Amino acid sequence: MDHRDDAHQIFADMLSELAEFGDVTDQVQAAIREGRLGDVFGLDLNGEPAPAPLGGAEDGFVQMQMAGDDARKAPVKKCCPDVSDWFRNEMERHRQNLDKVRASLPPILWLAWVWKKGMSIQYKSMDFNSDNCPSGCDNSVWLCGHCVDRSELGNIILGFWVAYLGFSAGILAAGVNKIGSKKPGEGADDPTDASAIGLGHAMGVKLRKARDNAATPDELKTEGAFCKFLNEGIGHTRETLIEYFKERVKNWEMWVEGWSEPFKHMTKGHGDCEKCDDVWKGDPHPLPSPKPKFK
Repeated sequence: MDHRDDAHQIFADMLSELAEFGDVTDQVQAAIREGRLGDVFGLDLNGEPAPAPLGGAEDGFVQMQMAGDDARKAPVKKCCPDVSDWFRNEMERHRQNLDKVRASLPPILWLAWVWKKGMSIQYKSMDFNSDNCPSGCDNSVWLCGHCVDRSELGNIILGFWVAYLGFSAGILAAGVNKIGSKKPGEGADDPTDASAIGLGHAMGVKLRKARDNAATPDELKTEGAFCKFLNEGIGHTRETLIEYFKERVKNWEMWVEGWSEPFKHMTKGHGDCEKCDDVWKGDPHPLPSPKPKFK
């Protein structure tokens, strides 16, 4: 059995282990059977072609008056610390790790790696609390001018992984929708999560040309450049998003809505949370192994 046959067998074993992802694995299995593995990567919103299937590296404060004679003010709701620069560095660490994935695994295993290791990114379990940020905005972080739920950091990274490795938004949406069908409220049922996934995917598409380059790309060099990109959003008109997702995703309306105005949805539940002056300088999140042991 040569390297290509061996890789196909390893991926077949992974597919059986990941059968619950339905739509995604169905597409991949069909591509393998029909000899069109490159279709797994597909054309994306930017229209770039897929990498070679088995080739080498390519390429408010809200002030309220209380009822009562003394007109007391309600406590100020403050977001948890500013993670903008910390998260910029996190994304660069993930970018370098993804280059190791590309170097250590054949392309047919990249998608398996994403779905195998994606749940290991648990920003939602991290404690970002600060004594100087009087809550009322629980489980939040301040990201580039917006107070968002800390769990959205993981969704941004997931979207970044998929795009940076070269997979299309259609493949990403199909996988997240399948997860959401088994875990209601996670990803597929909420434009809040889809917005975060979309931002990450946009950054991944933007940085594809930086793959296998040791130098940090401009968008990840400074907090200002990083936040400028995130606040510019996906960079596609609503009409373009409708055309793309309507053909590929069952609940396309939610993906169009979430991706067209990302932070409008990502601030859900935290829209009245004011910025805390604290800047987060905590430890980085552990990176997943770029070459896990597959069965």
